[in-house]
Amino acid sequence: MGYEITDTETLTFEDRPGLEVVVKRATTFQEYERIERISVEGSGEERDKALADFAETFIESWNITNKGADLPIADFGRLPIELKFAILTKWMGLMRPDGPLGSESSNGPDSPAPPTDEPDGE
Repeated sequence: MGYEITDTETLTFEDRPGLEVVVKRATTFQEYERIERISVEGSGEERDKALADFAETFIESWNITNKGADLPIADFGRLPIELKFAILTKWMGLMRPDGPLGSESSNGPDSPAPPTDEPDGE
């Protein structure tokens, strides 16, 4: 049996109870780098376009409503900017590899036990 990858991930937000955004996980490095630059480069118009492209490409579904009606993903631009960035940031976190070891890890001495992959005396 092989390793099964998942196509989507459901994002949840501690500061927005009940909000769920289902996003696609797979991307190319080029797409990721383009999206990563949204927060630091480009005009407002370019950023709006990039965020709209992100929503269209990577958001599968969400449970966001406006005045009691479901808000289509195509209306991503109508979201408050902090919510746009919260969704984007959470998605980007899925793409990043695990960070460095935490402070509880040390670069201490080697174990006194002999290696288990070598025969004794060699």
